[in-house]
Amino acid sequence: MKIPRFFKARRAVAVSMVTLLLSLVFLNEFYYLPANADEDIVVQVVAHRGYSGMYPENTLSAFAGAYACGAKTVEFDVRKTKDGELVIYHDDTLERLTGDDKSVADYTYEELLQVDAGEWFGREYRLERIPTLDQTLALLQATNMRIFCELKDIGEDPDFANEVYEKCAEYNLLDRVVFLSFKYDYLSQIKEIAPDQPIMMLASFGKSTLPTRYPAEYYGVNMKTLTPKTVRAIHEAGAMVYCYTPDTKGQMLSLQRLGVDGVITDFADLSAI
Repeated sequence: MKIPRFFKARRAVAVSMVTLLLSLVFLNEFYYLPANADEDIVVQVVAHRGYSGMYPENTLSAFAGAYACGAKTVEFDVRKTKDGELVIYHDDTLERLTGDDKSVADYTYEELLQVDAGEWFGREYRLERIPTLDQTLALLQATNMRIFCELKDIGEDPDFANEVYEKCAEYNLLDRVVFLSFKYDYLSQIKEIAPDQPIMMLASFGKSTLPTRYPAEYYGVNMKTLTPKTVRAIHEAGAMVYCYTPDTKGQMLSLQRLGVDGVITDFADLSAI
């Protein structure tokens, strides 16, 4: 007996509603664990763009703040100016700082020195400038922190990965550095230079095929897309999985229970959340 199209449609709606409700139950459990839960955060905590919850991100203040609050690992983003200076900046454009839709690559470093990198966050930081990789490594060299150095996708630049690697070598920091990128070509170039240098493949979607498609020692995955299957696949490949960017204790505890090895967070001082 044929089922009328009307009833097929109603059944499809019902199935969709059940799926949605199950998803909401999962999300509620995953994201809203009690913030005052007794369980301790024992996974590694990485200061995302420095202590960016309390300081303007990717600035020397944010990196110093991460160290001061006891962070063991700091993460930052590297780009390249028009005249070839390696600088620390995340966004594709300067719009957040100046309203300008041009990128770092459209300016020389001397021109970027005119840009205020801190006032958008708070008037007390209005003298902050976009730091160079040199300035950042010089600051971190005096600490014992590990470094997650992300290479932003700046397009086809055959020298970019090598220049960032050599700069870290110049400061004798390679034993503390993991190179990160969403662009695997950059990470492959790092491996060509130094096969034993650890790399982290960044991924917006936590697919379980990551370890086979993009061999690496570390994977940084969007926390909203991570599944137990992917965590298992990464661990079975002998690698470690980190998640970005949980900013509450409940989120961190949920990820910890999922089996991640570390979290990349704006709030490196866990006592403040």
